[in-house]
Amino acid sequence: MPTLSLAMIVKNEEKNLGHSLASVQGLVDEMVVVDTGSTDGTVALAQRFGARLGHFPWTGDFAAARNESLRLCTGDWVLIMDADEAVDALDHAKIRAAIGTEEAAAYNLVSRNYSETAGSVLLDQVVIPNTTDYTEGSAFPYYADAPNLRLVRRYPDLRYEGRVHEVLVPYFQRRNLPMGTLDAVVHHYGKVDYGREREKLVFYLELAEKDAAAHPLNEQCQFNLMLQAYAAGQWKKAVRAGVAYTRLSRWVPLVVYTMVGMAHQQLGNHGDALPCFQAVLDTQADHPLALQRLALSLLALGRADEGRRHLESALAANPQFGPAHFALAELEENAGQVEAARRALQQGLRILPDHERMHFALIQLDLRHGLEAQAVSDAWAALGALPRGGGGHWHALVAGFLLKSGHGAEGQAILGGGLNAFPDHPALQRLRALTARP
Repeated sequence: MPTLSLAMIVKNEEKNLGHSLASVQGLVDEMVVVDTGSTDGTVALAQRFGARLGHFPWTGDFAAARNESLRLCTGDWVLIMDADEAVDALDHAKIRAAIGTEEAAAYNLVSRNYSETAGSVLLDQVVIPNTTDYTEGSAFPYYADAPNLRLVRRYPDLRYEGRVHEVLVPYFQRRNLPMGTLDAVVHHYGKVDYGREREKLVFYLELAEKDAAAHPLNEQCQFNLMLQAYAAGQWKKAVRAGVAYTRLSRWVPLVVYTMVGMAHQQLGNHGDALPCFQAVLDTQADHPLALQRLALSLLALGRADEGRRHLESALAANPQFGPAHFALAELEENAGQVEAARRALQQGLRILPDHERMHFALIQLDLRHGLEAQAVSDAWAALGALPRGGGGHWHALVAGFLLKSGHGAEGQAILGGGLNAFPDHPALQRLRALTARP
């Protein structure tokens, strides 16, 4: 049976590393962990798991560190992971079976990125509800998937390329080595570590800029710069890099058109955004993000009827796509169709009943148009779906209405629940003071 090495690079990953290494015990034959300068307990933790430990001073180049981890591996195959990732036991046998065949020299696995909110977008993928049988990731309600080359045969000259978003694909392409796809999941939790994600923005952008400056004709460098510029909110730079990529590459993935289009929207260039999203839809007619984003630009250009049709198509393609519900409600409200706007949000809530922001949007829509009783009713329904939701605002709205309309017992019950959950909320405090008066 072929042997399998785990290859990982780390720095200050004491919080995550134990879970990650434990998830591949029994799957891999050796664990190789290369530390790039940890100051916490990462190294000691790796040693406790019996990992082969390497030390590689950080040089500002992720590929260089990854290549050191590959150098230390001795297995016939290598599984590449980060410390904020894990493999569920359900997929161990599937991975072992794959390395026992001669079908491919490398496999794309499913990189599953988790999210806590509906309507989130990861690159150009809209998150979907998490209804899988995996124990890993079961605490998170949504995820988005993307293929990623993570399982590879170990060749003596195997090398990563790129300072950031480092890749192995070019190695296999240049040698005409077959790459396959395996329906096994690498569960990635990094996207829900919001503080760390923010810290990485400037750092990763700097690395991507250095790579693109050193290799201006390298399409992967331009792709990485587009991703990082967009993530950092540098829209013009994202457009330039994305356009450069399309000129360099014979095949352009849909995510490039989508991200260039979204960057154009951020700059207010809706006319330039339209052909980007249309290019996506010419290939994938039901792409929900492209449909929704195309609709937004059509609305901005005064073409509301076309925008409405595209939003309806987006919702038909993916009814769980929250942003399309919001956009359709906004379109209807701007057209003076308040009831139609309410129906758009209500439709979304029937599909996503725990979508807190959508509940807020419906209640605020009611209040903007003087529908106080309706706002109370919608707030009460929101509390039914999310008893600790609303930050105290929903409790205050419902309790105040009930107390004012003579339903003292019901009002006091809602007020008590709100104060228990949000004891410092000003409106709830005022209501308690009012009801305490003789």
